Amino acid sequence: QDAVRLGEVLPLELDPGDASLHHPNLVHGSSANSSNRRRCGLSVRYMASDVHCLIEEQPVLLLRGSAPAFVNWYRSWPKYRAGYDMAFRGCEAWNEIRYKDAKDEAQYFSRTDYHQMEAEIRAELDGFVHEVKDL
Repeated sequence: QDAVRLGEVLPLELDPGDASLHHPNLVHGSSANSSNRRRCGLSVRYMASDVHCLIEEQPVLLLRGSAPAFVNWYRSWPKYRAGYDMAFRGCEAWNEIRYKDAKDEAQYFSRTDYHQMEAEIRAELDGFVHEVKDL
């Protein structure tokens, strides 16, 4: 009970494969990643499917419903890659049921040069962050 007082640090240790969900304004951090696998962070914001994202290259995922024409480029849900991605319950069936965009499928999800893809994604993300800082 004392640990929840405002301003105190409350350690939360996660096991491999665990996730931490929290408010984006919560001050949080972690020690350096000492594994040979990447650590993933994900920020999710929900919006109606007819809201137009100002930067067209910004990844927008359609979680339900149908994509309105000419509003956003709704990106494919990530593909599960056996032997590369961490397995999860339902991973065997995931690729059959995920939302697929033809452009994404041809450009990203047919490739198997994962390390080159990671470098390209990092460069694209760095460019996006630079653009956002200039707004």
